[in-house]
Amino acid sequence: MKLKLVVAALLSGLIVIPTAQARGPYGSINVGNWKGGAFTSDQTGVFTHCVAGASYDSGIYFMVMIDLAAGWSLGFQHPKWSFTGNQAFPIALTFDGQSPFNVQGVAVGENLLRVPMPTDSALIAQFRKAKIMTAFTQGHLFQFKLDRTAVLLPTLANCVAVVKQQGVANAGDFSVKLAPKVATAPSVAAGGSMKPDSPQNLSSEMQIEAIELASNFILKTTLHNPRVLNRSETPIAVASTGAAWSSDEAIGFVRIVPPKDGVKGLDVASAVVAMDAHDCKGKFASGRTSELVDSDVVFRGFSSCDDSGGPRISQYFIVSRKKGGFVLFSVVSSMKTDDAKAVAKEERLADFRKAALVVVDH
Repeated sequence: MKLKLVVAALLSGLIVIPTAQARGPYGSINVGNWKGGAFTSDQTGVFTHCVAGASYDSGIYFMVMIDLAAGWSLGFQHPKWSFTGNQAFPIALTFDGQSPFNVQGVAVGENLLRVPMPTDSALIAQFRKAKIMTAFTQGHLFQFKLDRTAVLLPTLANCVAVVKQQGVANAGDFSVKLAPKVATAPSVAAGGSMKPDSPQNLSSEMQIEAIELASNFILKTTLHNPRVLNRSETPIAVASTGAAWSSDEAIGFVRIVPPKDGVKGLDVASAVVAMDAHDCKGKFASGRTSELVDSDVVFRGFSSCDDSGGPRISQYFIVSRKKGGFVLFSVVSSMKTDDAKAVAKEERLADFRKAALVVVDH
């Protein structure tokens, strides 16, 4: 009930309709101390956002929210606060003692503040990996111990993707579950096969990163009814460093390619199309290229196969990863419907290129 009442006020400030209320939660998000789910508008019944919150000893109820447009916000509520409508507060957010982010909080209720998280800044990335967050405003310093935010953000993104496809009536557990740890870190080798590098303990961070990238990728595209596949549906070769998704017209995966000396983006493109050539038992064609998107380079590999399994076109978009290595996005169409055939058209390819670049940069 507390979550519902607080989210109702937060929602009214987000969509700028003073009388709007939130209905929910539908389904469940349970990540550490964070609890939440999907919400709809009481007025229209339309799905609006997913949110999770946690209570702190200071009395503050702290929330993280993502809306239909993949916009992120933080919410802070305390029963003893008293604000006037739309009152603005400059807030300095600091993560693990690093340089602060100066943001603008806005009162959206008598005791509730909303803080947008700009998608074009490093704020979201810092929030995802931080252990401690402090908020300084009007001479007051508040400290928050952040619990499993690296899992929370992809879980919230998964909530939006799943509800957009299945509706709130079929909402369930949105939690993102990790693949079992393995002893080696696979990379794309010649021929496109998954070849292990030197033995090491795979960090769950890489799995979480891939799930978050996949969730944001499908939210940023014009795919119809996309969803991130659960771990049992994800191919083993992808699960340890990647995540898979499906939509009405295509399937695909997002995979982290760890850094390796001398490996370039075009090498990754060559490797994956070479694997396609190996798997195709009929007519085959392929190519690779590098393309400029907003002053950044996206490497692309592409292949077509027509064999006993039917015709299919595969597109691969490779973007440099800030931590080193690359992020590989795939989009595979069976070409069985008009929508599936449209996946290979230039306007759709531009959509995928842009989405891949944006989600990695953010």
